[in-house]
Amino acid sequence: MLVSLLNGLAHGDDAIESTTPLTPRIYALVAAVGDQFTQVTEVQSTGTHLSPVRSTTSDIPKNVLNRVVLNGLDSAIATLDPESQRAYFALSAARMDGIPKPRQENAALEGVVVEANKMPERLKWHRIVVATPAYEPLAQNRMPGKITGLGMFSQPLCQTGCYKPWDEINPEPLDGVSALTSDDKTTRARTFVAPFSYINVWVLDPKTLEVLDRQRSLDHQKLAESVNTPRMSQTEMQAYLARRIIGLIETSAGEAVLRSDATLRRGEVEIRTIKRVPPDDTTNESKPASPGR
Repeated sequence: MLVSLLNGLAHGDDAIESTTPLTPRIYALVAAVGDQFTQVTEVQSTGTHLSPVRSTTSDIPKNVLNRVVLNGLDSAIATLDPESQRAYFALSAARMDGIPKPRQENAALEGVVVEANKMPERLKWHRIVVATPAYEPLAQNRMPGKITGLGMFSQPLCQTGCYKPWDEINPEPLDGVSALTSDDKTTRARTFVAPFSYINVWVLDPKTLEVLDRQRSLDHQKLAESVNTPRMSQTEMQAYLARRIIGLIETSAGEAVLRSDATLRRGEVEIRTIKRVPPDDTTNESKPASPGR
């Protein structure tokens, strides 16, 4: 159900049109996050050395995840360089089949470089902006470690105030996990679900394919379950989660671009002949400097 809703809610294939100046910069936007959506759950674990975290992956067809990422990249570049033109590419998900999670980000980038090297039109581009999965080995902020890419973490185990009875006056513990309700209000929750977007955004020089910058985004959004969230049908809940996932991915990709040196405006230097202008010169003509000055 969630997979089909992600397909339905993702933006269309049409590229966003931009206003074209006389000499617009061209950015190649490449999404290489693959087609796997990871669902992670923590389970009760007692007296065992096995990890309490269980993961399953679902294949999202039709390049949906790459398209969502491209929307985020495109919006950010349009903000940074409104008069630019953008070209859109997606790396085949098959390129990462069988590659361990810690290696996927570099493998995806290597695949992009190989393909870009075959494209002579890249010499006309200003920058290549690439999004790949990012791997985080450490657990932090109540999120598990050893996860990568795009997915959702479900925490059904009580986190705090577990033995206090529920009541209408104070349904959530004061020291609970900070989470959002479906109407974007912050609450304290005992349990939660959290869409996550773990990606790298790389900026490449089109001519040399050298990496000029990398920005790492390890973003998630904790959502409160059940209490303080209006009752939804199963279909409504799935649609709600799909919207949250898509919104988080687009925002995560876009903010990584905004933090990057994607435009590299400060690197453009025009060297001109130095001239001395006398302070009493009332005309706009520049006079050459005297010898030895």
